[in-house]
Amino acid sequence: MSTLRAWPVSALAVWAAARAAGRCAPDDVLHTLHDYSQAHELDGLMSGDVLDLLDVVSGNAHLAVRMPSPGDAQGLPPGTPDGAEVLLIDDRPLGSEGPTAALALTARGTAERCRWELSRVPTPLAVDRLSSDLPLGELEYELREAVGEAAQLIAGLSGARASSPADLRDALAALTEARRIDLPPHEHPRVDRVITSAAQIDAIIDLAGVGALGVSGAQTDVADHRLRRLTALTRTARTAAINTLITDYRR
Repeated sequence: MSTLRAWPVSALAVWAAARAAGRCAPDDVLHTLHDYSQAHELDGLMSGDVLDLLDVVSGNAHLAVRMPSPGDAQGLPPGTPDGAEVLLIDDRPLGSEGPTAALALTARGTAERCRWELSRVPTPLAVDRLSSDLPLGELEYELREAVGEAAQLIAGLSGARASSPADLRDALAALTEARRIDLPPHEHPRVDRVITSAAQIDAIIDLAGVGALGVSGAQTDVADHRLRRLTALTRTARTAAINTLITDYRR
């Protein structure tokens, strides 16, 4: 079975927000979900199909995406469902403010079948604050610097250098495209730049993982540390970009 494309939770969140704002049609959201997986199942606090999934993310007070990683919980409390990305849903009526026991939505599966798990976070959260707590402008600058650093990692590949430079470029382009998030219509060029840079850095990190970085144990440890730091940066920047759009659509 083929694997699930990267970042389905973020795609659902941003397209659902665009739909609620009248920036896209319901069929556009369904088409986007179908690009990720042929079938979608909702499980956990409630069960259902893709239409029930859309209902869960509609008509709520606030939405916010988080992309935790080992050592970087992105403000999520203990007990939050484990996943590469989590959609937090303040399921109170529109206009509600302050901390609440939010819903958490995660996704796992394949290109054939995606399972969405809905649960409730045990610790009250102010979802509206989480949606706007990351400075996108600063993160874009950090990403710009990180692209050059990540490119140096590619130059340090030793185990996977049997391929030609052209093959390496093709592999990088394919991996970058697979890690991009298709976004609804919007007016935020900075968001597009951040999403593209984050996908490119993630692709380079994946390629770096194919070969041996450095020639000594100490060099490998340094490279691994750099990879983890770059991965955390791309997750933080991507989180900020997606939440910027969600907040804008929901104004």
